Amino acid sequence: MYKIYLTLMGFCCWATVNAQDANYWSASYNPAGFLIPGSAVAFTGDSGVLYFNPALLAYNTKNSATISGSVYQYSALKLKDGAGDGLPLRSSNVSVIPVMASGILSIKGKKRFTIGYALVHNPVIAYQSTQQLDKKLNVLNDAYSPGPENFLAQYSAQNIINETSGILSTGFKLSSNFAFGLSAEAVYREQHIEEDYSARAFINGASVSGLPPLSNVETQYQVSHYNVGLKFRAGVAYDKGPHHIGLTITSPLAKIKGSGQLLSDNVITDLRDSPTDTLNVLASTRQTGVKEKWRMPLSFAGGYVYEAGWGQISFSTEYFLPVKEYDFITPRDADFVRTNSDSSSHSSGILTFRDARKPVLNVGVGISYLLKPDVTAFLAVRTDFCYADSSRYSENVSYTANTSHYDIYHLQVGGNIKRRKFNLRAGLLLDYAHTSGYPQPVNMPTANEGNFLSGDVHAVRATYFSVGLMFAYIHNL
Repeated sequence: MYKIYLTLMGFCCWATVNAQDANYWSASYNPAGFLIPGSAVAFTGDSGVLYFNPALLAYNTKNSATISGSVYQYSALKLKDGAGDGLPLRSSNVSVIPVMASGILSIKGKKRFTIGYALVHNPVIAYQSTQQLDKKLNVLNDAYSPGPENFLAQYSAQNIINETSGILSTGFKLSSNFAFGLSAEAVYREQHIEEDYSARAFINGASVSGLPPLSNVETQYQVSHYNVGLKFRAGVAYDKGPHHIGLTITSPLAKIKGSGQLLSDNVITDLRDSPTDTLNVLASTRQTGVKEKWRMPLSFAGGYVYEAGWGQISFSTEYFLPVKEYDFITPRDADFVRTNSDSSSHSSGILTFRDARKPVLNVGVGISYLLKPDVTAFLAVRTDFCYADSSRYSENVSYTANTSHYDIYHLQVGGNIKRRKFNLRAGLLLDYAHTSGYPQPVNMPTANEGNFLSGDVHAVRATYFSVGLMFAYIHNL
């Protein structure tokens, strides 16, 4: 039985899904979005918007305002040789993303303060990719299967994550130069992640009823889960003349409710790890209502805006603390490795879905320029560094939540038209990422018995590109 466990660990460890879900600043609404109304830590002069820093609500003198925005986006991810030489893995999609719908209410009284509320949608990733290899390859030992075998391998993966947040904020003046604010954010996150691989090779030199025997390897791992959590943000702002400074601290995510379901099916038939030793394994389970835990770290953000006669220049940064390795999805000890004696072995450790993150510091710079008194042009860039780090995991980790493995760089270009009753803002959003060290999930052309017909994997090149059109409308009531 110990040998079977080692086999399954080796069999599962190639599993990884390709996506861009390990970056904190991918969403348009963040401390350095700048072009997105309210997406700043220091005061930028936007009226009637919900700022990332809740303290800046104190500067809103409008009784009420609404804002809505959408992004029309095309994105594409390519892993060169993702499934082997000449076998790329590609994913692309077109989407319409509702960024935000919000309202602002300014309360007059002895101590004036402002309340803001919003619904923010963030489609983190929608990745789907498949690949196949169907050719003659010498994948089995010539001692029992001389010459190249007919080999057929198929790989598919998908990772779909959506987040929706409800935000309630308040801000008020402490003095003529200082403001303070608090916000509470309820986050609903759902994910479906799946990876399937199958590899079959006909054994040469023997037949049963005219058909050659078959070495077969199949694996499937599928997780669906949801999480409802709550996090809080406190912010301060300082303004004096042309200088605007803001600071925020965001709490870790506190879990309110969460659950997941898991399905894993692994089959090995007639695979020889030596010419005389044939391996047959069935390990399968389906679990619902499994323990789920999604974490977000403590973070600190800072911003500075200088207001000149021609426009503004903005600097923003945010530091995210590391997250120690933890069990993201924890299966129960249920039947897994099946035998012919109606007994089975439990192995929740093999199927555990884990997460760990390194600290990240992101920075952004934005410039606005007054073309006319009522027309402003915007240009902004920001980093979006990846928090995935394989060195932070313990040994024998099969499935991990950190999956992007590349840094993304964002560029925003656009403009704003201001009228008495409304602001209309539009812009172009460009994202790009590249790495030569992306972990390859499978390597079909190098399949053999020693690697369970999944190949000897190595790092490959990955490129990610996204282009979007953003439209935002701010109506002052």
